[in-house]
Amino acid sequence: MPLVVACLCSVAVPIRAQQPDGPPQPRAVTRTLYSSNTELFAEWRPLVVGEATRLTAHLTRIGDRFRPYTEGKVTLTLTVEGVTANAVADGPEPPGVFRLNVTPTKAGAGRIVIDVAAATGPGHFVIDDVPVHVDVKPALAKEAPAETGLISYAKERSWEEDFATARVTTYFRGAGQIVVVPAAAIVQDGETTHVYVQRTPERFELRDVKTRRTIGDVIEITSGLRDGERIVVRGADKMPRK
Repeated sequence: MPLVVACLCSVAVPIRAQQPDGPPQPRAVTRTLYSSNTELFAEWRPLVVGEATRLTAHLTRIGDRFRPYTEGKVTLTLTVEGVTANAVADGPEPPGVFRLNVTPTKAGAGRIVIDVAAATGPGHFVIDDVPVHVDVKPALAKEAPAETGLISYAKERSWEEDFATARVTTYFRGAGQIVVVPAAAIVQDGETTHVYVQRTPERFELRDVKTRRTIGDVIEITSGLRDGERIVVRGADKMPRK
């Protein structure tokens, strides 16, 4: 009997391994919005009519140091041509992470409204031009190529560190503009100077920049940064290089 059992087990393993994979799924899309005191980093799979989709809302209290929301209620309203679908998260799980399950019922260009009710005050965020597809095929067809060469830094990890981002400061916009960054944003690698440019709150580009002079606690950047870009201004020295 032991020999028969051994033979059956050896046959079962390759049969299981030969089972076909499931159909391809589109990658998650992300949107990032800011209010005066909050960063919303929303992440979800492309929306498809009739399919339940989980939207994960990472909520961060911004300031000198970024911290996750530890309480609050988040309400999501998806509207497509007057037809709505709703979802509610009564609290974070874990801190900073609110999960909202929504099932679209109509295809088209949608609007997502996310309202936050917390002890520190309300928040209101609007995400326009959100496509809702009739099935997964058009979602895959419209998927943009994945960006390569970026550095991953999980939101949960940044909350554990002494970390913050901020928009690049520009003075005298126009031909004579001056771009400055906090000295703490600079990462020196031999003779090369870098800053971390935020592409999403979990994906960063380590970019070469040229500097000219120090003005108080900021450094002038002569090339490598554009007005409106967001960079790591606290904790850059602890971030991965690749």
